[in-house]
Amino acid sequence: MVSRHFITITVSFLLSSGTEATSPVNVSVNVDAVPVAGRPEVILATCTTYRTKPAAEVSWNLGTLSDSVKVSTNTVKHLDRTFTVTSSLIATPTVQMNQQLVQCVIRHSSMKEQLEVDHKIIVHYPPKLVFVKAFKNHCNAEVYQCEADANPAATHFSWHSTHQTIPNDAIKTQGNKLYFLKLTSDLDGLYTCEASNEYGTGIGSLYWKKGEKTEDDHSEFFMPDVISYFLSFIKVPLGKLRN
Repeated sequence: MVSRHFITITVSFLLSSGTEATSPVNVSVNVDAVPVAGRPEVILATCTTYRTKPAAEVSWNLGTLSDSVKVSTNTVKHLDRTFTVTSSLIATPTVQMNQQLVQCVIRHSSMKEQLEVDHKIIVHYPPKLVFVKAFKNHCNAEVYQCEADANPAATHFSWHSTHQTIPNDAIKTQGNKLYFLKLTSDLDGLYTCEASNEYGTGIGSLYWKKGEKTEDDHSEFFMPDVISYFLSFIKVPLGKLRN
């Protein structure tokens, strides 16, 4: 299933030549399919000016993306002698591109000033960093929360252990939270959280030991369509993560 996301910004203003007013100029910035990190080169955004006379000049302020994005511009002349100009940003999407601000810049001989239309690049990606941290609560249980850097946000969380069946009478889970209901040494060991969105799954882990401060040890992610792998600190065979 192809994911599609549409963003349209329309700006209208009057062009003038002497005392004679002409038709409004319409400008749109459009995104068809949402770019996904790690997939092949795609169009990140398209800026279009419709039926101007003469043709408008369309360019981009790319900021930090100037070295990683290509610009493709096309001009169409209509039978009524007006012009539609389309300018597209083309790149191989990366996580770092997400939320970057660009500007479509429009210039025309009948305009006193250039028009700048802001657009924020959106890139989707699987959980690329998953970590588990202590969660403050007011009950007797010790609680840890699984968090993931993902776009869209992770919607499914599951917990596993190398030595415990979860849940049990000492441990329970609720969404992205892991509850230690009893603080006994037989619970010492590695616990992992799998965080997933529609693009893949990331794994974070912690090593819990009675009476000691517990910190996040491990993070990795998997994309179903692209070979993308990140691993830091400790390595645990996936077969041992599930009980």
